[in-house]
Amino acid sequence: MRSRIGTVSAILAASLLLGGCGGEDDPEGGRDAASRPTTTTGTTSAAPSQEPWQSLDGPLSRCGPQPADVADAGFTPTVLQDERIGKVSAVRAGTGPTVAILLHQTDGNGLCGWLPYAADLLAEPGVQVLAIDLCGYGESTCNGGRRSGPGQADAVGVAVREARTGLGATRVVVVGASMGGSVALMAAASDAKIDAAVDLSGPVDWAGIEVIDGGRALRVPVLVSMADDEGEEAVAGSQSIADQAPAGSRFEPAESGHGYRLLLDGDALPAALHEAVAAWIRGQPTS
Repeated sequence: MRSRIGTVSAILAASLLLGGCGGEDDPEGGRDAASRPTTTTGTTSAAPSQEPWQSLDGPLSRCGPQPADVADAGFTPTVLQDERIGKVSAVRAGTGPTVAILLHQTDGNGLCGWLPYAADLLAEPGVQVLAIDLCGYGESTCNGGRRSGPGQADAVGVAVREARTGLGATRVVVVGASMGGSVALMAAASDAKIDAAVDLSGPVDWAGIEVIDGGRALRVPVLVSMADDEGEEAVAGSQSIADQAPAGSRFEPAESGHGYRLLLDGDALPAALHEAVAAWIRGQPTS
């Protein structure tokens, strides 16, 4: 499998303040979509340095065209069932002692937005990925319908249990983009089986954020990022969460980008935080 890294050479609907999460749900993605190619009269185009994008077979065909290495990553669709929570749809891939649980933005296609970056993580051994559809998104059918605020952490708890008992994880990292970033922090504040968390552009001001008490309620180190173009207030809020979180936490600055776009650009090539987040997931020291 050829990684795109080499190619470049080297919120919850009504309760969400929409300005922080990029707008309403958009099944095609909008701002909260995975980066995808431009299509013209049925023909898919890609950056000159990339192989043509292609659609996936089976249940993941709902995700639309994806970079070529996504099809080669070995994603296996699965359903995580919990009598109390309901059915949480997911995909898994990879081998290794670390499991990265990936929490999506408000895109109606749920976990699909994570597939390109997940494929990059899998290009090196040692990490398994478990991307889930949060309650009310994608194919998940949680009891009580769409859950708002901290209730979304219930679905994360189902995934954490699967990571520990089903996938044999010795390290579990929850990684969220936009809405998923806020959910990742909530889960990290309540679930003792999580070792670290990543919040990419998670809105600070929405129902339930008080669960983390401005970062003081977090149990584990967190990496938090909010781009400058989100506004001074958003950046200051995210910086404060990192400052109040446990030792080892840090804030990663970025000039622009929201959620996935902090990791991959419009052609699914590495962006500002691509390597920093990968290193955080693996528990590797960074400069």
